[in-house]
Amino acid sequence: MTQPAGWYDDPQDASQLRYWDGVVWSEHVSPKISPTVGQSTIGLPYGVIPASARPQSSGSQGAQGAPTVQDGYGSPQRGQGEPGGRSPYGQSPGQQDLGWQSHPATTPDGVVLSGWWKRVLARILDGIIIGIVALPLTFAPMKQAANIFGDYIQQVMTATQAGSTTMPVQPTAQLTGPIMQASLITLALYLVYEITFLTRTGATIGRMVVGISVRLRDKAGPPPLVAVLKRTLVKEGGNLFGSVPVLGTLASLFGMLDSLWPLWDDEKQAIHDKVAATNVVVGPQPKRDT
Repeated sequence: MTQPAGWYDDPQDASQLRYWDGVVWSEHVSPKISPTVGQSTIGLPYGVIPASARPQSSGSQGAQGAPTVQDGYGSPQRGQGEPGGRSPYGQSPGQQDLGWQSHPATTPDGVVLSGWWKRVLARILDGIIIGIVALPLTFAPMKQAANIFGDYIQQVMTATQAGSTTMPVQPTAQLTGPIMQASLITLALYLVYEITFLTRTGATIGRMVVGISVRLRDKAGPPPLVAVLKRTLVKEGGNLFGSVPVLGTLASLFGMLDSLWPLWDDEKQAIHDKVAATNVVVGPQPKRDT
């Protein structure tokens, strides 16, 4: 919003006025004495009574009895007035009076909701933690899968060197078992990790690092077990069907939709949040009353 053109307090010299042309400050200045400024409403918010029509007091008159221009209208709008987007005089007239403020989404009791990127970063950190913890338990099945795949590559190379036109059959069935085993171990660890931390503190380690936590939408504190089970099973249930041809594809699509849902949801909830009536908020949760 641009302030109307007119004479305003000079932001560099309080004893004079400077002309604002509606876009940038001009070089035209004048002593802070004007026989018409008292009748002018230029530079004043809509509905403000001109200075000449207000009750006069001993401190409201300037030199030669002329009312002084209201304070707070002497800074030009940022981004105008010089190359590079900076004005030599500051903000535009009246910009400070506009009181622009962002209004972040909150829970019903006023706690600010987490942004989407914080949720993603927390999920990545938690995934790294679970991967490290699961490594000893998944080493055996992953080694078995690596050996099967290595044997297949060796067979392909041997067939190629021999000039055979028949390639070995891909070991898809043999790989499914050990990969599924490793996936289920990792998923089980994640479920235990997620459920334990959320019911105790409302935040996993990844969420603690990022500075967010999970709570019921209408009540502060770590969410109860039932709510945590609902949100976790909806969020991670698709991983159980990851290896099933058709169900795996549908589950992956649902998981993607679920993770993106907070981007357009007014209450910043994913689908699993809606099922469990939870919100991810900024800051930690208070301890549950016992």
